[in-house]
Amino acid sequence: MKYLICGVGSIGLRHLKNLKFLGHNDIILYTTGKSLVPGYLEATKDLDKYSDIDKALAQNPDVCMITNPTSLHISTAIKAAENNCHLFIEKPLSHNLEGLGDLLKITEDKRLISFITYQFRYHPHVKILKDIFKNNRKTEYGKPLYVTSEWSEYLPDWHPWENYKEGYSARNDLGGGVLLTQIHPVNYINYIFGEIDKITVNKASTKSLGIDVDDVADLLISFINGLTGHVHIDFLQKPRVHTMKIVTDMGRFEWDYHENRLVFLGSNGDIINFENDGFDRNDMFIDMLSDFIDCVKNKKETKFNLKSAIKEMHQLIG
Repeated sequence: MKYLICGVGSIGLRHLKNLKFLGHNDIILYTTGKSLVPGYLEATKDLDKYSDIDKALAQNPDVCMITNPTSLHISTAIKAAENNCHLFIEKPLSHNLEGLGDLLKITEDKRLISFITYQFRYHPHVKILKDIFKNNRKTEYGKPLYVTSEWSEYLPDWHPWENYKEGYSARNDLGGGVLLTQIHPVNYINYIFGEIDKITVNKASTKSLGIDVDDVADLLISFINGLTGHVHIDFLQKPRVHTMKIVTDMGRFEWDYHENRLVFLGSNGDIINFENDGFDRNDMFIDMLSDFIDCVKNKKETKFNLKSAIKEMHQLIG
């Protein structure tokens, strides 16, 4: 298959390297060629580059990987879908609801495979929790009562090679803001516990970073099955935090992503650790990409397709 990558910032470059790692070398790029990401020149030196998306699509790629700024996702995806490309879209799907229905209709009419990239669905600890709590059944660890997650990370530390105020996450015109940029926890607790009924969002800008987007948000989540949840995300904390706690009627799970630790603390005093030795962050991206490619080759639905992402967008900003 031929792959077109639209936008070669840090995440686009990661997907490019992972495609090559998996043995896929028929790759072309739609890019300004001005990327400052370390390793860009070396990784792309032998690839054809296009500054015009129509010329890139004229090369008849089978898959379009949309990794440009959020505000450009839908317009890029519509053009790609009109040219019969399967879609691998970096989260979030978009920054507003415009064009979502049009894109969905094109993909359904053409029977295209779509996937929005939430790599934490492929984290070993998240998959363990998904298996434990599938169908919201009573488990050996008890019945889940509520879940809370926090992801807080100081934005200026994300990409040391660039001025953080110029990155898409910090710019309203590019679809930035913490609510959509750091939405992973909402998605993975949706994956673990099932369909969400309602999300109540409270977001704000503290102005402490000198950016014009929301930099702190709290979300209250109600699930169809009656479970409740809370997610806190911000661009502000240093040192960084990424944790989840699941309380059951028999104890609680504590997950710390950065410490690579998942433990169950039983109300009877039991302590159960879930090992994840040898884990590398890029493993999630490799597994996610491999799964998507398999879905395209075998014409299967992906774990989180366009229709699911549109529902998520309506719950977050509708």
